[in-house]
Amino acid sequence: MRRFVIPGLRFVIPGLTGNLLLLLLLAACSRGPSLQEQLVARMALLSESDELGTVEYTVRKAVRARDEGEWFKIGNRRILFSCTAHIKAGIHLGSISPDRIVVDERTRSVSLVLPRAAVFSINLPPEEIRLEYEDVTGFRQRFSDQERQALLRQGEREILRDLPKLGILDEAEANAREFFQPVLEQMGFENIQISFE
Repeated sequence: MRRFVIPGLRFVIPGLTGNLLLLLLLAACSRGPSLQEQLVARMALLSESDELGTVEYTVRKAVRARDEGEWFKIGNRRILFSCTAHIKAGIHLGSISPDRIVVDERTRSVSLVLPRAAVFSINLPPEEIRLEYEDVTGFRQRFSDQERQALLRQGEREILRDLPKLGILDEAEANAREFFQPVLEQMGFENIQISFE
């Protein structure tokens, strides 16, 4: 016979039946964290990185300017740049709060509300900006460095303005959904709902 001592209790359980009973008792007493707690803990770990980049686009943009002469300016100026912009977008994980995670352990379902996708960066590397064409006629001067920089900033603003047409934010959200879906399935959820606000 084996003798098991649990603080405050003393009992004797015979042989194999006793071992099985003890294992069941310990398993019932040592219940692990709930699915809600596990998911909140995993999201807290993910949110330490703050940004989940889910899409990167490379966009080529032509930036042009035409400065026609007036009666007191003899001649015209025209310039054309081509540039490549690298755009990264995704989800800000740091803004996910635990109250946006709803778990029903009985049905093994989860509802996760993520923040809307945002653009993290737009990078126009100087080595990928090329002067394609410049024409100066009459008594006009070439475009100054300040004017060229202003034109490139205008091109960057136009890229930002055209983002909805590119669909980059929609794709970033779709990719975030594809990222979280298998993670939640691996945790044992069967009914998964992911939305964005």
